Amino acid sequence: MPKPKETRIGELPPQYIFVLNPYPHERFSRCPNCRQPTRLRKLPLFIHVDPMQPIVLNKTCRYCPACDLLIAHRDEVEKILSRMFGEEVGDPGREFLVLGTVERRAWREGVKRPIDLSDMLEHMRDFREVRAVHVEPGGWRPMAPPNTTEERRQQ
Repeated sequence: MPKPKETRIGELPPQYIFVLNPYPHERFSRCPNCRQPTRLRKLPLFIHVDPMQPIVLNKTCRYCPACDLLIAHRDEVEKILSRMFGEEVGDPGREFLVLGTVERRAWREGVKRPIDLSDMLEHMRDFREVRAVHVEPGGWRPMAPPNTTEERRQQ
């Protein structure tokens, strides 16, 4: 059976596995996959802000070269977008979605003069994969009660 064709927005080949970190106190100085130290990489991110406002934001993200994993922090992106739009971004009705990255050359050109959306999409890369991250806080936890009578007898 043929593999279904991927829907892509950008015209360049996909790059990076992307995570939008929702935890403001977790900064991921180590990669959640391989535990190697992450590096900083500044990239122009293509962001869609509801309702229908595309924007390219040059943002410093965490990057793991071994896993090709790019991590952006949601609270930082929300703060920048809120300052730009003069209202809270991230609340219901004013959501945003990071769709991919844009070539640096095209981003610089867009800073100098406005570029049409279709021209910007010619220089955009979608993410290869988008993942979610879940953090479990460390610390002591109570031991789970035994479930069966056999487990109770062993204690």
